[in-house]
Amino acid sequence: MSSVGRFPDLVATWLFGARRTKFAERAVYIVLNFALILGLFYLLLNTVVYDWTGSLYRQGFHLNTALDNRIPFDPRWAIIYLYVFYPLSAATMAYFAFVEYRDGYALGLALVLINLTADLVYIVFPVTTDIYRAALLAHPLTGNHLASVMYGYFKSDPSFNCFPSLHASVAVICFYAWYRLARRKHSRALAIVAAGMGLVALGVMVSTLFVKQHYIADEIAELLLAWGAGAWAFGRHGAKAVEP
Repeated sequence: MSSVGRFPDLVATWLFGARRTKFAERAVYIVLNFALILGLFYLLLNTVVYDWTGSLYRQGFHLNTALDNRIPFDPRWAIIYLYVFYPLSAATMAYFAFVEYRDGYALGLALVLINLTADLVYIVFPVTTDIYRAALLAHPLTGNHLASVMYGYFKSDPSFNCFPSLHASVAVICFYAWYRLARRKHSRALAIVAAGMGLVALGVMVSTLFVKQHYIADEIAELLLAWGAGAWAFGRHGAKAVEP
């Protein structure tokens, strides 16, 4: 076994003992992945706690630089920010949770670590883009569907949890999962998928700036957070180069 001592393996051994099969092992991993990704990450940290941290303050810090201020509001980037990011991130999480389930366990741990770290930062260091939102909502673009979508998003999404960017962090860790998988399996097809997800992650990072949801500093922080969490989670808990 390439992962002796890993929690899911210990659980599988405890539950099934000598009767442990590949199917039983897979089932344990999938249940734990489901709990990590859907339960802890999405429902608890990314929804309940995230919304709570966004409601704690009425004033926050502004990290805008001269370059941030020069970046225009371009609602076309909402296509990547909303309509590309969400389905591809969900598809990545589902694939790793159910198919590459050992790496799915590492992805789940990384997502939880990223969101937990971000939520703690939001509590003590509330960064907001309300200066941009106020100006955009005061003089809204008319007849622009994507702009209207973003105005609605501004009203529903808390504005005091910007640093680091969770949107970009999730996109980067999804890319990191594909990158590690492609390297481990030496697959050209997987390398193409990883490169595509890398472009998506880059697009998401840029899109957060053009829809005025984040500052450049938020993106630098998320990149360091996502890469660090990925290196730890996949290095310690991901599938190894030689499968059992």
